[in-house]
Amino acid sequence: MANWWKVNHSPFFENRKLFTDKELDYFRNEHLIVVAGIPVSTMSKMKNGDYFFLIHGNEGGYGIQLIGQIIDDENSIRTENPKKNWYQRKYKLIKDALTPSVPIPLGKGTAGGQNTIAKVYDLEKFSNDILKPFFGMKIDQTTHEPINIDEKNELQAFETSKKLFPLNMIFHGVPGTGKTFSTTSYAVTICNNKNLDDNPNYDEIKQEYDKFKAEGRIKFVTFHQSYGYEDFIEGLSPILDTNGNISYKIKSGVFKKFCDTARMTPNENFVFIIDEINRGNISKIFGELITLIEEDKREEISVTLPYSQEEFTVPRNVYIIGTMNTADRSIALLDTALRRRFEFIEMMPRPELLPENIEGVNVQKLLEELNRRIEMYYDRDHLIGHAYFIKCKTLADLSKVFINKIIPLLQEYFFEDYETIYKVLGGKFINREALGNEKYRYKINKAAFNDAESYKL
Repeated sequence: MANWWKVNHSPFFENRKLFTDKELDYFRNEHLIVVAGIPVSTMSKMKNGDYFFLIHGNEGGYGIQLIGQIIDDENSIRTENPKKNWYQRKYKLIKDALTPSVPIPLGKGTAGGQNTIAKVYDLEKFSNDILKPFFGMKIDQTTHEPINIDEKNELQAFETSKKLFPLNMIFHGVPGTGKTFSTTSYAVTICNNKNLDDNPNYDEIKQEYDKFKAEGRIKFVTFHQSYGYEDFIEGLSPILDTNGNISYKIKSGVFKKFCDTARMTPNENFVFIIDEINRGNISKIFGELITLIEEDKREEISVTLPYSQEEFTVPRNVYIIGTMNTADRSIALLDTALRRRFEFIEMMPRPELLPENIEGVNVQKLLEELNRRIEMYYDRDHLIGHAYFIKCKTLADLSKVFINKIIPLLQEYFFEDYETIYKVLGGKFINREALGNEKYRYKINKAAFNDAESYKL
């Protein structure tokens, strides 16, 4: 089987010109790859029949150029070219790049980084990162030869798969209902273009999630009050030189970078997860892009970004999943523009997932009654989720959860109003001592949490 290589005819090195445009044209017209120095030893490892993709410099260069196939023997390295002491190999042109001026990020599609010649080891990643977006080709798994993609059929299949899920969705619910787990499961399922598994194996899901995240197909961010447009889309970044002078450069934000990456691989799904989406100032963070995320506006409408003056649009293969805790902020108060562009999936407590008996405690009924009382004294946006109890195996586990998590949560919900907390938990967990004039002193009875009878609310 043929090997694949990256070859870099970089026009520049340390701000000096290596090749003139005339020399680059000569190499191209004569179908030559040309190197000098140490890379010659690597060039000799390229066999007759091996393939390579040619670039004219990494970031800041002239970008991706073509795919070629070596057609001379490795012992036929010659020096008769315009550059003295530079060596060359002959190749056959396979295909010119569809977009030959696009710079390639360092190391993308190959482990070679800035090396002049580097072998491509991860052919699947190389096929997805380079061949598909820049040449409309893929690698034959049997021969490693490049073959043209049936763009129409593949894109049609891709568009069909997208209908399984909405492009924009938000999981909302009370604390502890598995919103984060759901984003993990949905993200992996979307990346795999599959239907959602009703009984996912979390360990397997997490393993795939980590793989997609490392590949750049899943990104996770958390919104907060100080998060802004500059972090999300683009802004100015200060640079301090050796003389103490400050200048500014345009820096892409996390979502813009993610969209740029997704645009390079249009036949794959990418998932951008925003945790605590309701904690950010949506108008401030999204700016004019709030319109571009709509399903019917994807790649149909573009805006000119204020700093870079680039035309920007959100790709169709970018899914956005948000989470929001209804105990922090009601959906009714959520930014109207956001509500109109997202589908909301409610995540409510599921007592049926909990055990019926932990050393005499029916945890299912316990959570049901606890939430019934919370809803009676507060509202349904401040219930308690099943995830708090999901790992409880013993009475000691249950005691620890109540003391360290449930009590502080109720204190937060009811603003230290112990009379209401007393009504929610009952008199076994909280002792109430009359002080007179209808005033009481309240004290948490920690010993009660180790008694199964106390949990019978």
